[in-house]
Amino acid sequence: MLNVSTRDEGGVLILDLEGQIDGGPDSEKIQEIIKANIEGGQRKFLLNLKDVKWLNSLGAGVLIASYASAKREEAALKLLSVTDRVGVVLKTCGLIPEVFETFEDEAEAVTSF
Repeated sequence: MLNVSTRDEGGVLILDLEGQIDGGPDSEKIQEIIKANIEGGQRKFLLNLKDVKWLNSLGAGVLIASYASAKREEAALKLLSVTDRVGVVLKTCGLIPEVFETFEDEAEAVTSF
């Protein structure tokens, strides 16, 4: 199960994710939220992965699709607080550091946009 909450911090939409990203219907909420906000004019997204306990390759696919949706619309999507467990999957899939820019400090991530 994945819980997603959003908040705005300095014009950056932060998605606080909690649980597991496994490619199922709950995981699809990430891309749905990003697409809906892009339609509303938002161009800066930060996924907070601090409380993500587990990610599989399907979940990585959800993150890639979200990133692609953002890029197509000239928006930016970055990652915050990638845990070791999640980082291993993203590195194995070649997504860190090749695709996603990652940050450990929220303030630094927000100002990076």
